[in-house]
Amino acid sequence: MNSVTRTAALVAGAVVMLVAPVAAMKAMRDPGDPRLTVGAAPAATLVPGDVRDATGRMIAGAVWTGLVTYDLRTGSPVMAAAESVTSDDRRVWTVRLRQGGRFHDGTPVTARSFTEAWTAVVREGWHGAPMLTDVARVKGATPRGDEIGGLAVKDDRTFEVTLDEPLNGFPSLLGDPAFLPMPDGVLRSRDWASYGRRPVGNGPFKVGAHGPKETVLERPGARAVAVKAMPDAAKQYAAVELEDLDVATAVPADRHETMDGEFRGRHLTLPGRTMTYLAFPSWEERFTPAIRQALSMAIDRNAVTEGALGHQATPANSLIPPGIRFGSREGQCRLCVHDAKAAGAAWTDAGGFKGTLTLWHSPADSPWVEALAEQLRKGLTIDVQPRPVEPADLRTALDERRVDGPFVVHSTAPYPAPVGALRPLLETGGGQSDGYFSGLITQAERAPSPENGVIPARLAESALLRDMATMPLWSAHDHFVWSERVRGVTADPFTGLRLDRLSLKG
Repeated sequence: MNSVTRTAALVAGAVVMLVAPVAAMKAMRDPGDPRLTVGAAPAATLVPGDVRDATGRMIAGAVWTGLVTYDLRTGSPVMAAAESVTSDDRRVWTVRLRQGGRFHDGTPVTARSFTEAWTAVVREGWHGAPMLTDVARVKGATPRGDEIGGLAVKDDRTFEVTLDEPLNGFPSLLGDPAFLPMPDGVLRSRDWASYGRRPVGNGPFKVGAHGPKETVLERPGARAVAVKAMPDAAKQYAAVELEDLDVATAVPADRHETMDGEFRGRHLTLPGRTMTYLAFPSWEERFTPAIRQALSMAIDRNAVTEGALGHQATPANSLIPPGIRFGSREGQCRLCVHDAKAAGAAWTDAGGFKGTLTLWHSPADSPWVEALAEQLRKGLTIDVQPRPVEPADLRTALDERRVDGPFVVHSTAPYPAPVGALRPLLETGGGQSDGYFSGLITQAERAPSPENGVIPARLAESALLRDMATMPLWSAHDHFVWSERVRGVTADPFTGLRLDRLSLKG
């Protein structure tokens, strides 16, 4: 079975539990510990508007109930704390809350719990601020601004959100941690440090304890969940094998090939929402569409994802990451298929170019960039030189038009819709100004409904793939394995592991 087929076989929206024999030598956990345990890298913070990593998102999804959640099968938004999110023009949205919502401290969840929390996210410059300022484009939301004019409270259960431009995907945004509510006490005190040590949410779990070694989440009438700080994937994997841990949220590269045999029926590969691309500076005329197409065919994406990337990514066959299920279609990027012979012929026909091909990238990407550079050297017989630069320096170089070759772009779709993944590609910094592509993106966002926006988004994707101005490489994915005593292991690309679905067999 080849890697693409194997990866596809592992991807599942629902998990079927199969019982596998337990090796006699496996050590069992302390029988006095009734908790469910999950291994994960430590969260940078538990302040919801500042969440910036997968562990933080996973815990936020258990401790808070946002306005919407996401359907596990389709990725579509499902009303949660919101009773409704409606608009007549897709620019002015009315949010109506369900009755009876309360935080874990007993205080009510009101319209101000949301509007003032969102204002804090922007004012404090937290990680989630661009979701309001750049993605939703809430009227009056400016970086570090004290007030947001586009937020208006109508009554305790109703508030209005005015956007700078129509956006039919606005309800889909509202499941992000940037849009979670916070209780009145912390909003008044602004003691974010204390709040981060023991946050108060409105979700199914409350934080019982939080420290450097573990975060304990408690739920009335159910088992507590302990999220253990285990950044090393190999240690997580081994702990689940020994049944000292219930769920691992990472799988080491050297166990990817044996995972199915060792955890048959007890593993899941979750498609991601982050894509890696190569973009091209528009001011470098030697990178014609024909040259870019030849470069794409010369790249063996499977070899890089299985080698330097350690089976932690899926080769791209589209501009849109596979974690976007709504409106998705696979196999759109025919030029993403490695074809050394066709690449060489296309390169020759295009006339090639003289000089060095420089690959601009972050130092963190060096291992796989070196592998890709070697492929291009051998496949096209050209001089390829990686150029590692810090992200801030790359942005400056792009602004000053000093970038003279392809540059690496990592982009994360902010909400589950094709246009959500495509819109950020307008802002890669390469100076692309294709009015046709940008016009289609605007059509997709302003369409009467997200469903009506799928066709213009697909046309935009086809246009970009035709010229290969932004070349898709691969998308990151997540792995989970779990012990024989656990059931209900489910996940989605925007929340991660659903801790509220975990339970014990029997």
